[in-house]
Amino acid sequence: MSGQETEHLDANQISESMVAEFLKDNPDFFNNHPDVLVELKIPHDHGVAISLVEKQLAVLREQNQQTRKRLHELIEIARQNEELARRMHQLALTLMDADEPKDIFKTLYDNLKKNFHADRAVVRLFANPSFVDSFATDEFAGTEAVEQSLFKSIIDKRLPLSGRMKRQQQVFLFGDDGDQIASSVMVPLHGEGWGGILSIGSFDGERFQAGMGVELLANLGEVLSFILKPWVENK
Repeated sequence: MSGQETEHLDANQISESMVAEFLKDNPDFFNNHPDVLVELKIPHDHGVAISLVEKQLAVLREQNQQTRKRLHELIEIARQNEELARRMHQLALTLMDADEPKDIFKTLYDNLKKNFHADRAVVRLFANPSFVDSFATDEFAGTEAVEQSLFKSIIDKRLPLSGRMKRQQQVFLFGDDGDQIASSVMVPLHGEGWGGILSIGSFDGERFQAGMGVELLANLGEVLSFILKPWVENK
């Protein structure tokens, strides 16, 4: 809106949006009318009127503080991710040194509880072991396990899922006392003709929230699947 157009408008006809539009179209207005800028007063939260310049400075200071806070948050997240990646790398190396499945699973569970603050951790493989039955572990649920259907979507998508799991999934993975698990992340495991789940549970409902970033856990699933490959019977 031009200045000429506003001259023909009654004061009662001028809306806030029109004033805002005029100021946007005329950025030099306050430079040309510094007296208006000085006279403008804006109500403050504490009831004391302040000038427009003071208000602008206050807004800029607040934006600056928010920017600095966000930057610090991003730096902290990067630092935490770097530390988490280092721990994941060390866990992968430790798992590769394990001699047999029972050692692999024990090492995995102990490490997740100690270094990743997991309250419970469990693996269930919908596959048969490739070694003699006397050395089979509870982790091998077998290819005929009906519970496999509860995790089919997760395994097929090959993407970890975090948040609150379904009751049937929880009972199968953690047993009847799994009610203590308030949040968890389920990491898909897979190989040629078989699939499985690594589930990490927490008593804290905020620990594993839906939609949280789980890229590093997805990498762990890939590594663990590769390490378990020789111990799983091929169909």
